Amino acid sequence: MAKKAEKTKKTEEKKAKKEEEKKVSKAEEKKAAKADKKKIAEAKKKQAEPTDEDLEEIDEKEIENFEIEGLDMEKLKTSVLDHVAKRGDDGMFQSDLWKKLKLSSRDGSRLALKLERQHLIKREKILEDGRWTYKLKIAHVPVGTQSIESAPCLICPVEQKCTLEGEVSPRTCPLIEQWVLTEFANSKKSKK
Repeated sequence: MAKKAEKTKKTEEKKAKKEEEKKVSKAEEKKAAKADKKKIAEAKKKQAEPTDEDLEEIDEKEIENFEIEGLDMEKLKTSVLDHVAKRGDDGMFQSDLWKKLKLSSRDGSRLALKLERQHLIKREKILEDGRWTYKLKIAHVPVGTQSIESAPCLICPVEQKCTLEGEVSPRTCPLIEQWVLTEFANSKKSKK
């Protein structure tokens, strides 16, 4: 009887061990399946995002004629320029901009290329968190009306006599010189 009990105990231990191995095996399969799903999702994401090589292959005509169906491209262009200009010299990552504007990376990249080729923005390639990306910066900072409103020419009493070669000239005008120096100093203060 003792032998039978021992045999039964060994059989039960083998069954328990097999069940434990099955549980471990199933857990490992689940982990592997999760890892596979994650890899597939990452691969799909990478396929959706155009690489630099893909963008270089886009021909000029496609960029020039690029439009997003259902969107007013002029409003979109203005919005992009406003967002980028607000960031000043720091610029902004193009991926952040596309998220704000709810555009796909494909559409966003093509739009950035179009605006760059129109000389409205600059795309600066940088390495961020181990990945190459682009930072967008405004190509030409828009002129503010405050500086124009304070221009001395608007209230100059001798403005009618002012010419490039005349006795009164913008080249020799002390009022213009002072105005330029003041505006330059103010622009430096506002950047700090």
